[in-house]
Amino acid sequence: MNGQRHVNPIVAVSEIARVSLRQLLGRRRTLLLVLLSVLPVLLAITFRLGGRTDIEPFTRRSFDVVTMTIVLPLVAILFGSGAFGAEIDDGTIVYLLAKPVPRWIVVAAKALSAVAVAILLTGASTALAGVIGLFPAGNEGVLATEAEVLAVVVGSVCYVALFLALSLFTRRALVIGIGYMLVWEGALSFILPGIANLSIRQYALGASKAIYVLPLQEARLSAETAFILSGILVAAALIVATWRLMRFELSGGSD
Repeated sequence: MNGQRHVNPIVAVSEIARVSLRQLLGRRRTLLLVLLSVLPVLLAITFRLGGRTDIEPFTRRSFDVVTMTIVLPLVAILFGSGAFGAEIDDGTIVYLLAKPVPRWIVVAAKALSAVAVAILLTGASTALAGVIGLFPAGNEGVLATEAEVLAVVVGSVCYVALFLALSLFTRRALVIGIGYMLVWEGALSFILPGIANLSIRQYALGASKAIYVLPLQEARLSAETAFILSGILVAAALIVATWRLMRFELSGGSD
């Protein structure tokens, strides 16, 4: 117990994050996610080769249909649900919990690692696609690119936090995440506009309005509302994850 009081949070976070990054980047599926994240860039190149400089068609076809619907949620959900996944599956989480480190530090380090990798892939992909496909449209193209990157960052943080917490309750977090992506975000959010307050996609698109109003009909939240709801979701998810990790130590396993 005394060790927990004197632990250096910065050192603990950096060490756990280093190990977590190695675990996340060392998996075979990470290569597939890298290839997936290249898709928006390839679409941007195709768009430019066609001589198009219009913001609306590029935003709708590349950013909305590909990045926001497929690339962002899939990458962030995989990394979020996998932050603790390997250690839970092989039982090495027992050794992690045996260290004299407060549980909130463990959760923070895992979340930071997963968020960093998710943003690295989707953020870089979105930015590069914007440079290729939107910058030729002038200042509005630059603003649209910045708005898209902001949306990806907000979405990544929310998805990772939510499914990291969920992964501590069930080993089916990835399956649930894909179902959420396809059913809730992919279908119901379009059919039922009232669920915008419970949609990470809407949080991300709403946040982008702080920089530029992208030509997307389904962006239903204001920037202020999107940031508030995103903050509530992330804080709640991390608090629940910390609580669950404390109980995990006592129960010695996960459901």
